[in-house]
Amino acid sequence: MNNPPKPSHLVERAAEKLSAASDLSLSAPPAHRPVADTVQGTPQGTPHGGRAPDEATGQPFEGKAPEAKIARGADNTGDLAPAIVDLAALSTAGLVVVGNLRTRISEEYRIAVSRILREARSRRPGPPMGELLMVTSARPGEGKSFTALNLAGAIAHNVMRPTVLVDVDFKKKSITYQLGLSNRLGLLDVAATSKLQIEDLIVPTEVENLSILPVGRDAGEVRDGVARRPISQVIERMARLFPDHIFILDLPPCLSTSDPSTLAPVVNEVIMVVEAERTQRNEVEAAIDLIKLCPKITLLLNKIQATTKNTFGAYDYYGSYS
Repeated sequence: MNNPPKPSHLVERAAEKLSAASDLSLSAPPAHRPVADTVQGTPQGTPHGGRAPDEATGQPFEGKAPEAKIARGADNTGDLAPAIVDLAALSTAGLVVVGNLRTRISEEYRIAVSRILREARSRRPGPPMGELLMVTSARPGEGKSFTALNLAGAIAHNVMRPTVLVDVDFKKKSITYQLGLSNRLGLLDVAATSKLQIEDLIVPTEVENLSILPVGRDAGEVRDGVARRPISQVIERMARLFPDHIFILDLPPCLSTSDPSTLAPVVNEVIMVVEAERTQRNEVEAAIDLIKLCPKITLLLNKIQATTKNTFGAYDYYGSYS
């Protein structure tokens, strides 16, 4: 009797789709450069809305309404962090999708965002919560922070949903440091004490609907046991506080830390960034096995070198549409 064929692994099925010109693939990012056109309008994006009850006491939170604040270090020394992240800082960190000019990579992100959000809309049963989208990779250097920043920017700018980029990468030189927010309190500080309110620590940007939650001070020196509450509880509470928001979580690579595996059951969807022609199949398979508790995993092929003109950017616009 012939044995039934062995079902293909998730990454093999994904690879077949990618080889058939899947639309979840991105060109190689350009060198960092200022965004051509600034976004018009008043800086917005700081979360707002009703409060969910505290999971410990069952009583409503009494935190202040969200506002842009200048935060100092815990010892009130050091340089002041910015009260708002300007477009120049975002551009230096790698944001390329915001502006009035359409480029190949901005169009690719528009398509990726539409696919990702369509998948994320299949909500889990329970009380209303914001969308939690985790961005990670198998190994370092695949472009997951660049992808997280531009996905957040594309959602805020094109979908016009309140969007918060949450830095959950505890290494030095994470997106928090790139945006000049290393002196600000953030995610780790909320986990360490119940005296802080998440909404007071979220930093607005000059991009309408886009805000940043820094990882917290001294994140590069995090040790086991430093947080009194698990990060997953803090993130779930944040999603309950702001059910109309989309949260893009920038996490470390799966094969570097256990953080993606820990948060996989909490989020609505995982976006796994795979670097074209560099990341090995066995690395992607091992990474997917670590986050398989998340019901939705999307592979996003990054840094594809365009070889033909059958791609976005081959048409010259006199103007643009947003």
